[in-house]
Amino acid sequence: MHLPPQPADDLPPWWKGWRGIAALVVALALIAGGLWFFWPAEEDDSCAADQPGLHWAGTGPLRECVGITDEKAFSFDPRLKGITDRIAQENRRVRAQWEKPASGKSRLPYVKVAVLSPLTESDTSALPIGEIRSSLEGAFLAQCRANACPALSTASSTGIQGKTPLIQLVLANEGRNETHWKPVVDQLAGLVDDAHPLVAVTGMGVSIPETQAAATELSRLKIPAIGAVLTATDLNAPRLFKVSPSNVDYAKALRRYLNGSSLKGHRGYLVFDSRDDNYVKTMRRAFDEEFGDYIGRRRASFVGTTGHQPAGVPRLFYNAVNNICLTKAEVIFYAGRDRDLADLVRALSTRSQCGHDIPITVMTGATGTFAQGKQVQGLLKSNKISILDVAATNPDQWTSGVHAPSGFKPFHQALRDLNFKDSVMDDGYAIMHHDAVLTAIWATRNVTGQTGKEAPDVQDVYNEITNLHDASTVPAAGGELSFDDASNGWPHNKPVPVIRLPEPLKNPGAPYLVP
Repeated sequence: MHLPPQPADDLPPWWKGWRGIAALVVALALIAGGLWFFWPAEEDDSCAADQPGLHWAGTGPLRECVGITDEKAFSFDPRLKGITDRIAQENRRVRAQWEKPASGKSRLPYVKVAVLSPLTESDTSALPIGEIRSSLEGAFLAQCRANACPALSTASSTGIQGKTPLIQLVLANEGRNETHWKPVVDQLAGLVDDAHPLVAVTGMGVSIPETQAAATELSRLKIPAIGAVLTATDLNAPRLFKVSPSNVDYAKALRRYLNGSSLKGHRGYLVFDSRDDNYVKTMRRAFDEEFGDYIGRRRASFVGTTGHQPAGVPRLFYNAVNNICLTKAEVIFYAGRDRDLADLVRALSTRSQCGHDIPITVMTGATGTFAQGKQVQGLLKSNKISILDVAATNPDQWTSGVHAPSGFKPFHQALRDLNFKDSVMDDGYAIMHHDAVLTAIWATRNVTGQTGKEAPDVQDVYNEITNLHDASTVPAAGGELSFDDASNGWPHNKPVPVIRLPEPLKNPGAPYLVP
């Protein structure tokens, strides 16, 4: 049967055939290529080759390299290169004693202790570079003493129980004004569960709000922290300890001195920094509480130069000097940063123009000797101005054996064995950071001595710091320190010597001791 021809199927649309599939593939490839070309590449924020722990933070003139480093040296500032190189070298030596011990030697376990601090500076930053450098030098001295560095003599021994674990120092830069503390603390928290764990954080910068925030976060993370130069009485956290006196202790030490001096009963005047700074606020409060009978309502404020840019004209002392002239005050209680004290001295040196020719004494509290004292030495002498500085350290007295703590001599020997100059001690930061790191090491070694653990954890170390008293006090360079769980983190028995400029005290009495 002959069938009639059927109509041909309609041709499919081009996009439904192989041509359409090929066109679709080409189109998608072009789109993807275009997106790749125009899509912004992820910015590499690393600031040091082969150091993933370091990154750029901030913008413009505020840009700086922050983060953590240990075995690969990074100087943060060229002036720190000498000490950061030495710390990195010692960290590598520690690792080698675990991974590749010498023939016939056992592997030596190690843990990490961090130094959290500003490691960069500006004209208004929390710490100037000289104090940063001496802080790291002091921390290195404690590390070297604990690890029995080859250059050390037996006279520099710490007396710490046992020889392990060895210590690596982790340098943690939180930025010149501590503004980048949060990501750096997060990095440190990531080291707690390492095979060679972080057991404590030391340093902690200075007494400003950012330090409080970092201390609070470390406590939340269960990591013990030991402040080296923190003195603000309102700077506290559950796991924060300090090796320094508090501002209340500074005021009490000054009161004790004043009661036995020829200045007793003389008219006082309070000059205070008005910024939001824990140190200056609590120093002002301590002076008001301890010397209300000297000060009364006689007070004037100024705007300090340290830290974030303040509102107001920095270091404006005209009102203070005019009022000191008017009241004929002879004892000036200074609640401000050391960096601004030289300008107060310069302003006071003009007071003869308003008829104030009698001698005047400025009283303050600080970590070490007034750093700019040499710059104004002539003004102090020619204008009858004295500075009485109650301090956390007094290397001039201690080096000569006057009221030196028992731990100072072996520390001083280690300093010389490692070829540091005595001037490293002048600002007090080397001694205090040494003592903070030493306290962490002392607690860590006590744990291993009692438990046999190769690597104690942060909870063990925290518990042991609260037991560093009675037979377990820390023979630190700055005093025979003890801690417990009832002192809000402050040390017991910390000496607070008195330093006088321009003429030193001839017969200094025994220093005030923190109760």
